[in-house]
Amino acid sequence: MGVTIYLDESGCLGWKLTEPHLHGGSSQYFTLAATVIPDGREPVLNRVVRGLYKKRGRAAKNELKSIALSSGERERFALGLREMRMKHQDIRFMAITVQKKNVNGAFRRNPNGLYNYMSKCLLLDLMCKHESVCLIPDKRSMKVEFTHGLQQYLSTELASISDTTLQTTPWESKDCLSLQFVDVLAGIVWAHHEHGNGSAYRLAAPYLAEKRLFFDNTVKNKQAAELC
Repeated sequence: MGVTIYLDESGCLGWKLTEPHLHGGSSQYFTLAATVIPDGREPVLNRVVRGLYKKRGRAAKNELKSIALSSGERERFALGLREMRMKHQDIRFMAITVQKKNVNGAFRRNPNGLYNYMSKCLLLDLMCKHESVCLIPDKRSMKVEFTHGLQQYLSTELASISDTTLQTTPWESKDCLSLQFVDVLAGIVWAHHEHGNGSAYRLAAPYLAEKRLFFDNTVKNKQAAELC
C-alpha cells in the first residue's frame, strides 16, 4: 500500500545565532513537520485549510501562511487534529526540531545535509513499512539539486532496510492546500520551541509524533543519533 507524505519547515538554516531572528539574525530552532496520508486522502487536509480561508473571507488563491495566523486560529487548527485522528486513524502528524546552537561544524557548513538527516530521522522508519511513498516537500525551500540530493539520500537509506519505492516531487505551497496544512503544523511546533508560544502546541502534542535533535557536541552527536 502506498502513502503520500507532505513535508514543510519552519525556522531557518542560517547560523547568525547571536542576533535577533528576523532582525539580522537566524532562528534558534529549525522544525520539519510532515503529514502522512494514504494515497488520495488529501480532501481531509484540504477541508481544514479551506475552513481557515472561509472564516477570514479570504480567497484561497491568496495564500495564507502560518506566520499570519492568530493564536486563536492556531488553537482551532490544533483542536482539529484530535478530530481528524479520531475519524482517520491512518493519518499521522509528525515533526522533528533541532536546537541549532548545538549543531556541529560539519552540518553548519552543509545545512542541506542537516535537512536531509532530519528528514531521515523523521521519516525513514515509517517509509520502510510501505511499498511506495510519494514525498512532497514545499518547492520554495527546495532547489532542484537539493531535491535530487534528498531523493538519492533517502532512497539509499531505504534500500538498506526495505524494498520501498520513493518518489520525491516538490510542489508550490500556493497551489497545494495539503502543504499549507503542514506549514501550519510546522509553525505551531517551531513557535513552541522558538518563542515558548505553547498554547496551540499543548493542544496538538497528544496527536503528534515528535522528535527533538538537540545535538550534544561533547559526545559527538551520539545522543542525536540515538533519538533517530
